[in-house]
Amino acid sequence: MKKKGKTPSLLPSLPAKKRSKAGFIKPLKAIVADLALYFVINVIWVHVMVLLINDPIVTMVGALWVGIIAYRGGVVAGLLGCLVVTASNYVAIAFTSGAELEVPYYFNNKMPGFVLGFIQCLVAALVVGYISQLIHQLRKEILLRKKIQKDLEEKVAELDAFGHTVAHDLKNPLMIINISIDGLIKEIGSDTTVKAKKLLDFISDGTKQMINIIESILMLAGVKKINPREFAAFPMCECVNDALNRMKYNIENNGVVIKRAEQWPEVFGYAPWITEVWANYISNAIKYGKNKDSNIKPVIEIGYDVQMNRTEMDQRYTRFWVRDNGDGIEKEKIPTLFKEFSRLHTTENGYGLGLSIVKSIVDKFGGKAGVESEPGKGSLFYFSLPASESKGK
Repeated sequence: MKKKGKTPSLLPSLPAKKRSKAGFIKPLKAIVADLALYFVINVIWVHVMVLLINDPIVTMVGALWVGIIAYRGGVVAGLLGCLVVTASNYVAIAFTSGAELEVPYYFNNKMPGFVLGFIQCLVAALVVGYISQLIHQLRKEILLRKKIQKDLEEKVAELDAFGHTVAHDLKNPLMIINISIDGLIKEIGSDTTVKAKKLLDFISDGTKQMINIIESILMLAGVKKINPREFAAFPMCECVNDALNRMKYNIENNGVVIKRAEQWPEVFGYAPWITEVWANYISNAIKYGKNKDSNIKPVIEIGYDVQMNRTEMDQRYTRFWVRDNGDGIEKEKIPTLFKEFSRLHTTENGYGLGLSIVKSIVDKFGGKAGVESEPGKGSLFYFSLPASESKGK
C-alpha cells in the first residue's frame, strides 16, 4: 500500500535488482574481484620495488591503487581498498625479510612512512570515491531524464496527432452545415420571414465562428512546431502586401482608409507566419477601428520604426505596427489581450485565439508583441523582429 501524505517523485525509481548494495557503484562481486586483483598486483609491485631500491617509501604508491578502486566502486569500495592495499604492503615487505629495511619518517621525524601512506590511501578513498559517486549519479540522472524526455515527446506527438484528427473531423461537418445554410438562404430568398432569416444567419455565423476557432487551434499548434532551420531573411513588404490582399474584401466593404510606409526593411523569420501576424492586426483594426454611432470609418496606418535609444542588443530589432482610430483599450484590459480566448468587447467577435497566435509566432522568432492604447485615442498594435543586415523595398 502507498503511504498517504507523500508527494510522488517526478522521476521513476530504478528497479530494486539494479540498486547498488552498501553504497557500491559496481556489483559486490565485481568489487571483491577488483580488491583481490589489486591485492596481488600491489604485493608483486611493492616486493619487486623494495628489492630493487631497498626503500619502503614505494608503499605509498598504494594511494594510486586505492584511487582507482574508489573511482570504480565508490567510497565504501575505496575504504575497503585502503585496508587491502595496506595489508598487501605488509605482506610484500614480509617477503623481503632478508633485506635490511629502514622505516622512513616524515614531518620532523614524527610520522612513519607507512602511516603517511595509509593516510594518503584514506584521503584518496574518500575524495575520489565521493567524486565517482557524484559522477555515477549524474550519469544515471542524465540517462533517466533522456528516457523521460523521449517518452514525453512521444506522448506529445500522439496527442498532437489526435488533436489534429479531432479538429479536422469537427471542421468538415461544420463546413458542410455552413455551405448548406448559405445555399438554403439563397434558395428561400425573399419568401422566408424576417425571424426565420435571422435564425439562419445566426446559425451561419455560429458555424463560421466555430470553423475559425478550429483553424486557429490548428494554426497555434503549427506555430509551436516551426523548425528554426526554416527561418530566413525576407523583405517585409511581401508579407504586408499579402495580408492586405487577403483583407481586400473587408477593407473595401468597410470603407477603410489604408496609410502605409513606402519603404520596408528586410527581417529574419518565417514569412508565411509573419503574414498571419499582419492579417490578424489589420483584421482587428478594421473591426475595432470604427465608430458606428459617429459614422466614423476606419483609418489604419501601417509602418515600422527602430528604437535608437535602447541597448545595443535591442537595436538589432525592428518594430512593426498597425495603428487604428478606434475607441482605444482600457489600461486594465491590456495585460490579458495576448492570452488565449481573451475577449475585448462582448458585443463583438473578441480577439479569441488571434492575439495569442501572434504572441506565439513573435516569441518563436525571439521578438516581442504588444499594444499601446488609451481610451478615445485608438490603439497601436506592434511586434518586433530581428533585423536583417540588408534592406529591401
